Formats: sequence, C-alpha cells, structure tokens
Amino acid sequence: MPWIERLWDTPNVAHDNPTDQRFHASLILGFADTNALRAFTGSGEIATLSGKLSEFVSAVHAYEVTEALTYVKDGKVLPHYQA
Repeated sequence: MPWIERLWDTPNVAHDNPTDQRFHASLILGFADTNALRAFTGSGEIATLSGKLSEFVSAVHAYEVTEALTYVKDGKVLPHYQA
C-alpha cells in the first residue's frame, strides 16, 4: 500500500493489507443522551450485529464526544462554526 502519512502514522497497526482488502469506511453514530445510547446498544438487533462484526472489520473505535461543531450547513461553508 502506498505510504500515506495519515494512514501509516498509527502505532502498532499494520496497514499493509492485501489489495483486495483495502477498503476503509467510517460510521458515526450520535445519541442525545446516555439513555438513548443504552437503548440502542442494548437492543437485540445490535447484539446480533456485534457478534458478527469480526467477520467484516479489523478495528472498532469509540469516543465520547461532548460537543460537535458544524462547519458546513446545507452545502455551504459557514463563516463561523455552530455548536
């Protein structure tokens, strides 16, 4: 895989995947509060899906975010971010 700093600059993570396994994707989920998060992650559908993730992914990362800033809205760059 060609050297791309943002991909290779990850300690202890191999990025030299075979050509047929070089697919990168991101899924971002947001929840209004802890109860909404727990209701989602505690559902039977998610439990079933979680048990199958290892067939399709090599890593899963989760981060707690306290604020998300909007820089683009309706396809237009905002002069200042919106909280």
